[in-house]
Parts: sequence; C-alpha cells; structure tokens
Amino acid sequence: ALSALLALPSLARADQPARVEHDLLGDKAVPADAYYGVQTARALENFRISGVPLSRYPDLVDGLVLVKLAAARANHAVGTLDKTKAEMIERACEAILKGRQRDQFAVDLYQGGAGTSANMNANEVIANVALELAGRPKGDYATIDPHDHLNMSQSTNDSYPTALKVAFLRGNDRLVPEVRKLAAAFRAKADAALTTLKMGRTEMQDAVPMTVSQELHAFAATLEAEAEQLVVAERALYAVNMGGTAIGTGLNAPRGYAAKCAHELARLTGKPIVPAADLIAATSSLQGFVVYS
Repeated sequence: ALSALLALPSLARADQPARVEHDLLGDKAVPADAYYGVQTARALENFRISGVPLSRYPDLVDGLVLVKLAAARANHAVGTLDKTKAEMIERACEAILKGRQRDQFAVDLYQGGAGTSANMNANEVIANVALELAGRPKGDYATIDPHDHLNMSQSTNDSYPTALKVAFLRGNDRLVPEVRKLAAAFRAKADAALTTLKMGRTEMQDAVPMTVSQELHAFAATLEAEAEQLVVAERALYAVNMGGTAIGTGLNAPRGYAAKCAHELARLTGKPIVPAADLIAATSSLQGFVVYS
C-alpha cells in the first residue's frame, strides 16, 4: 500500500517547473506539465487513501469522458455552448478515448465529496487536452474552463453516477461473452467425463454419489443463467439523471438538455439510455447499482 501511495503523481515541488492556478481556497502551484488542475492537485493531497488512481479503471475513465462529450454536444444543441468550444471539447474527448493522457486521471478511487474530485479531475484533464490541441497553454481557462464549459449544466451528482453506469455497461459487454465462454468450457469438459464418479456434498460433508459430468453440467447451467441475468440487470442502468444537477430539480440545466444528453449517450454507447422519469428520485436512489450488483 505504501509503495502504491508513493507511486501517485507528484505535486509541484520547489525545484519543479510549475504554473499557478486559483480556486476559492486561493492560489496553488500545479506541475507545469500536468493536464490536471488545482482541484485535482488538492484532491491528490487530501485523499491519499488507497493508492489506487482512477486510471486503474479504464471503463470509469471512459465513462467520465463519454459523459462530458455527451454534455458538450447537448449544451451546444440547446444553445448554451458555442460551436468552437464544443468542437474543442469533442476533439479532446476523442483523443482521451483513444488513449491520450489517461494517466492524468490521478485522484484516489476513495475520496470525499461523492465523486467531486473525480468529476473535476475529468473536467480539468479534458480542458487542458483541448487547450493543447488548440495550441493554447495549459491553464488558459478563459478559452476553455473546467467549471464553466466542461461542467456546464451538470453537477457531480448527475455526471458521476451516470459515468459509473456507462462504465458498468461497457464492462458488461465484455463480461457476458466471457461468462458464456466459461459455461461452454464446462459443458465441453462435462462431455469428456461422462461416467467418472465422485461424492456429491451437502452441508460441507460427503452425501451421495454423482458423476463429474453432472457436476460440471451444473456449473455450466449456473453460469448460463448468470449471463442471462447480467443481460437483464443492465437494463436498470439505462435511466440516467443527467440534467438533474445537484438534487434532481434541474437547477441550472437548460430546457431540453436532459433529453439531448441522454440521446447523445445512447448514440455514443450503443445502449438505450434514456432520461430518468423522475430526476429527483434518480439522483437520490442507488437502485440501478444495487440491481446490477
């Protein structure tokens, strides 16, 4: 655990080139070559807990980036984000999805604030990648701002759980075929051991005879059923609360944004993602995560 903590991205040191960024707590030095900003830098200091950064979970990074891409498209569609900024964000998101600067998603997986640091880590990295691609210096937030442009019409309370849902959906697309392959392997093994006897067990004790084939067929049937349940369970992740913002009332989200954001996420993921029927309920409820778990 200690070695993992020590391996986390370093903060700005006195002997290291740095840029100064500002937030409500004041000025803070950030390593000059970092694509994250002041909020991530504070989180790297405050939440040195597990040594496991967001970058260890590529589906979660992709989920965050896809949410920001969908949000930018939706904001442009409803007229709150101009075309130039929307295109800058889109280029940055596409670059990250292809593998660029993924190590900059550096905040600890365990953090205070219901995902605020993860959300701001994504906002800052995407903003600075967008600036670099446009030939602008990192930290030039007058051009692209992590709060005003990347987090437009959003709160951590809608963008972060939506990113988690997207991450689970992407993972499920890989998990289900693997479970089915494992079930098929048990079926094949069962057919090769048709008459081999063994003791069946109940209550952790030998009970009555059975064949190895019977046992392996049972393993296969269990896995086949689990694969089908995973397909069913992912439906609980389709309804998202984008546009609910902080508590689900939609404060600071323009009319039409929620529907357009869900529509863009559906296009990007290939899943039938829709806006939740009740955004307040969807913001406060963990039902989808519990069902899938």
